[in-house]
Amino acid sequence: MPEDCHVFCVNEDRPGLNTLHPKGRRIEAPTRHRQVDAYDPSQSRLAFFFVVATIATDDSDDRRVSLLDELVESEFVKVCRSLDVDRFRNIEALGDAKSIPIDAKDFAAAFASLKLKSCSVHLQRTFPRILQMQYSTTGAIVGFTMDDAASLIINGVEARAPALLLVKGTATCEIVEQQANLVALVNFASIDDRGWPGDADSAQLIATLPDRCETLRVTVRDVLTLASHSPDSFAQPNVIEHVEESILQAVDLAMAAASPTPEAKRLSLSHYLALVRKLDEFVADSAGKTLYSADVARQLGVSVRTLHNAVVAIRGMSMHRYMRLRRLWNVRQQLVRGASVQSVKAVALVNGFWHMGEFTALYRELFGETPQQTLSAARKQTSEPS
Repeated sequence: MPEDCHVFCVNEDRPGLNTLHPKGRRIEAPTRHRQVDAYDPSQSRLAFFFVVATIATDDSDDRRVSLLDELVESEFVKVCRSLDVDRFRNIEALGDAKSIPIDAKDFAAAFASLKLKSCSVHLQRTFPRILQMQYSTTGAIVGFTMDDAASLIINGVEARAPALLLVKGTATCEIVEQQANLVALVNFASIDDRGWPGDADSAQLIATLPDRCETLRVTVRDVLTLASHSPDSFAQPNVIEHVEESILQAVDLAMAAASPTPEAKRLSLSHYLALVRKLDEFVADSAGKTLYSADVARQLGVSVRTLHNAVVAIRGMSMHRYMRLRRLWNVRQQLVRGASVQSVKAVALVNGFWHMGEFTALYRELFGETPQQTLSAARKQTSEPS
């Protein structure tokens, strides 16, 4: 790592320890992680505020889960935990989002947000889903996973660590998450003269180096934890500015080692991406109608094979499974209205499910409860006095 990189996550008194919040335990960090450069008092005073406690930086699942679980709301940090897929809230500050769950059993999504002066930091525990996200920012959004076990497909390209998502301006991303992930996104109000790659109103995946990605993760982890458990530190003169500069430096280092997705691969997927978006529009306009793959392909001017290949590339699943998933989600959205629903069977039939036994099994597999249980809970909630 270059000598001019000063990351504030190092405890000078114990070089092998990364600093976090006051309640953390002093545990030696595993030696397999590369130690970041030591803090230089002439460059920044941030380490003073972070030499308060330590926590191991291994990649265990316990640490992944506890990172969000240990955050608490403060003057600077907002925390939202959703135990119900029907009431799940996306991160509003990043744009318009629409999620279709792939597996809603044991649902436990959550997010934390930290608003600073010139950027905001977001940490989200997601769930298996298809996410249609229209990002919008005056500067840039940088997204990355918080561990190497995470896996996403963004616009047909697999995004595995140490990859970064870089969005400039307004851009739409089609995202598939086959598993729950822990992801971070930083929204910068302005990135003038930083030299980051990419055109305006674009989104791209960028491969960086593992150590640069880990530095960025540790920086965000420490910033969120400090703001959550020691918010008074942010009242100290210039601390917020130092924090923002540390985040920018970490991103700069990651971008300096960046290699964007090859142009040829992006172009080969652009046709598929446009085709899947047309498919979604056609399905939305045909709500309540029985759709057959041959008819849909004909309406879109392509072969069934081409349409299938496009859905597999962009959505990560077969066209049949994707269409069924959309129909199941439509059923649930109608059932949660409660009083306005006549019967489960009526809703199922309208959405193309004629075999009630198979429909119930598919619904239970996806949502962890029967359609009747969903409807009963919705009716009970609407009948209770507010």
